[in-house]
Amino acid sequence: MTDVAGARRSRKAPSPQALLAAACGIVSNEGLAGLTLRPLAEALGVSVTVLTNHYGARADVIAAVCDAACEHDRQLLDRWRAMLDALGTLSPSIAAGLAETMLEECATEQRAVSVLYLEVLHACTWDEALRPLFAAWSAERHGFWQLFAERAELAPSLLASGWWHGYMIAELAYSLVLNPVSSYRTLRRLCLRRLFAGGVATRADAGDAALFALLLEQMQVVSGDLSDEPGGASAWAAQAARLCGRKLAAQGVHGLTHRAIAAEIGIPHTTLSYRYPAQRDLVIAGLESIIAHIRFAVDADSLTELQRLRVEGDGKQLDLARANFAVAIAATRMPELSTYTADMRSRRGNNLAKVFTKYLPQTAGIDGLCAQVISMGLTGLTNTEPPGDASDKTVAAAFGVAAQWLQQQP
Repeated sequence: MTDVAGARRSRKAPSPQALLAAACGIVSNEGLAGLTLRPLAEALGVSVTVLTNHYGARADVIAAVCDAACEHDRQLLDRWRAMLDALGTLSPSIAAGLAETMLEECATEQRAVSVLYLEVLHACTWDEALRPLFAAWSAERHGFWQLFAERAELAPSLLASGWWHGYMIAELAYSLVLNPVSSYRTLRRLCLRRLFAGGVATRADAGDAALFALLLEQMQVVSGDLSDEPGGASAWAAQAARLCGRKLAAQGVHGLTHRAIAAEIGIPHTTLSYRYPAQRDLVIAGLESIIAHIRFAVDADSLTELQRLRVEGDGKQLDLARANFAVAIAATRMPELSTYTADMRSRRGNNLAKVFTKYLPQTAGIDGLCAQVISMGLTGLTNTEPPGDASDKTVAAAFGVAAQWLQQQP
């Protein structure tokens, strides 16, 4: 029977469109790690030999997938470019409305391609070999959003620093998970409206503040829904949960394997598997550890305490911006994470508001909504580069640019 099935396989190389569709299907279900030659060949109805003869190794196949995705996006974005050309300069309200519509389309009709885009972008932060394969596709999307921001007359410094591109990347990640949630869609719209209005131009709007507070209340997880000690009371389980959180932030779900976690904390992997039977259980344990750390940071009484949380213990190894992004990507194929993703999205900017209050008194009046908008751009920008000093400097520079932009607003 296997031979008959094999005989029916096509000997022709798949078209770029078929290759892209099959790759999107695999990545949507299993993540980028699942995109290997055998399952891809099976999805396409060809042999592995056909793929390797036509493309080469797995890296060459991924390059071909990215090229097909780039062409797919180019045709899609040409439609939006034509609209921008017809409209000319965009007013703040039109810019916010169009950005909302585009994110909606990316999260619905273009969902599978968008998931693939974010999976590859995320993997590029730790896999240097992927970066040249992704470069053209990334440049296509980046170029479009730069054009859009120019037509909306967004401050050039926000574009040059990477903050604006980061904002759209971060919001796309959340949109892919939370688009069915009405409170999230309303929050997304509110943030875009504030962004294009100039950040603080509408800060005195009591209606915005009231709506923002209501939306956050609807999206946040009740404190009692998370255990005080993620993973349970035993010392090794708590240690495993913290390690899962750090690995989730560093490499997403791909970094979570029973053998790797067990080896690092010095227990048999069978013991870990008994407590956390599936990878999903490791993800949940890590996620709860991350959220607990976020809550401790948000509740810090001072910036001194906040800095201590960043550089001591888990905070030294846990980049919360990367953790938020990793969880959002994982939630695209793990619906049980959507509630946690909404909670994380709602808490963006909480700590940033403290920074503004202490270090930028000249921007008095900046509210939580504005701080969240700024935080979103920094979160997305953080996740476009490998972790390290260079990334830290890039994000710090973008924060400086955003802060200066706020000070210039009326």
